[in-house]
Amino acid sequence: MDGIMNIQLFIISSMIIIIAPGPDFIYVTTRGISDGNKAGVISAFGISAGLLIHTLFAAFGLSAIIQASRTAYFIIKYLGAGYLIFIGVKAILSKSKNIEFKTDKTYKNGNIFKQGILTNIFNPKAIVTFMAFLPQFVSTTILHPITQFTFLGLILSTMAMIWFGFVGYFAGIFGAFIKRNNIIQNGIKYISGSVMILLGLRLAINKE
Repeated sequence: MDGIMNIQLFIISSMIIIIAPGPDFIYVTTRGISDGNKAGVISAFGISAGLLIHTLFAAFGLSAIIQASRTAYFIIKYLGAGYLIFIGVKAILSKSKNIEFKTDKTYKNGNIFKQGILTNIFNPKAIVTFMAFLPQFVSTTILHPITQFTFLGLILSTMAMIWFGFVGYFAGIFGAFIKRNNIIQNGIKYISGSVMILLGLRLAINKE
């Protein structure tokens, strides 16, 4: 019974964490608006894959090591900030048109997926959150802790994939609607790039 109640509480708590607007939400929304609903969904898969990697980090204790080492924490923090700023600058300077070859789309989709993973992995707050959140639902009386961490991480990442996939898809529909205006379409590139840069700067200057 305790295990069932813990799972129910975990699902409710996870929903609150996932739905609360944050860098992942902003990234998926921006990607969907600027590159379409398919890109929004792909970025959601990338974010979810990043959450699975965080799960493994937490399960095998790597997050605890990173959290305990201020140097490691700040290395990840500034790598993440730099990466977000790089994506933003690249988006602003991009001269790509609407018409793309199929191979280019495949390559671009792969890049969007990897960007989603890296954006999530390089978020040091996600590491701390996983170390503070997941252990509360791990019991010493059932199964191996690593098995429990993995199981809980799979639940959380699946929920995140569904939510962010929904967000990315409808952000893409909204983006397609406003892209009918060429001026707005050109502005989207600068807005999306600026959002990424601001996210990177926010991460860099945040003292937490």
